[in-house]
Amino acid sequence: MKRPYVPFLAAVACAVALIGAIMIGGSPGTPAGYHRGKGGTLTIESAHRPAAPDFTGIDADGRPVRLSDYAGKTVVVNAWASWCEPCRKETPVLVDYHRKMKDQGVVVLGVNRDGSANAARAFAREFHMPYPSILDPGGKQLFALPKGLLTTQGLPVTLVVDARGRIAATVSGALGEGRLEDLVAAARAGSPAAR
Repeated sequence: MKRPYVPFLAAVACAVALIGAIMIGGSPGTPAGYHRGKGGTLTIESAHRPAAPDFTGIDADGRPVRLSDYAGKTVVVNAWASWCEPCRKETPVLVDYHRKMKDQGVVVLGVNRDGSANAARAFAREFHMPYPSILDPGGKQLFALPKGLLTTQGLPVTLVVDARGRIAATVSGALGEGRLEDLVAAARAGSPAAR
């Protein structure tokens, strides 16, 4: 009796494992409960959400700001810079959303990547930003995130942190109002947003 060709059987086993991983709802390397969607979106089921780091620093006026100041609220953390064109398009959406939702337990917190506080202040004045932004010229705040949550080093980047201080979603690239509303609603409900 001939022995089966071992490399062929190994290849079949790998293919079956890959198909199984895709059918279960992920792709190879995507942890359970994580759902990668279109346009650089990652949503995380409630049971699998990692704790958000306590982003901490000062704003452009030298006032201390930290994520934990918003405990019990859903926080949209948005990393931006004044020189980033997609950030300029996205900021009016975030400003309007913050104003509309702040009395409903949802706020926006910025993380500014500009090299100077003056540039951050000028941008905030131009767009009438009602929420603070932590100055982070070296981009170190986002380095504290668990690996695999972001798919880009570019800006803008947005995180939705649920009321328990856990990361419910990440987005690489500019957000529109509808997509932002869907991600926040899913974070508050404890389920991933529609992909």
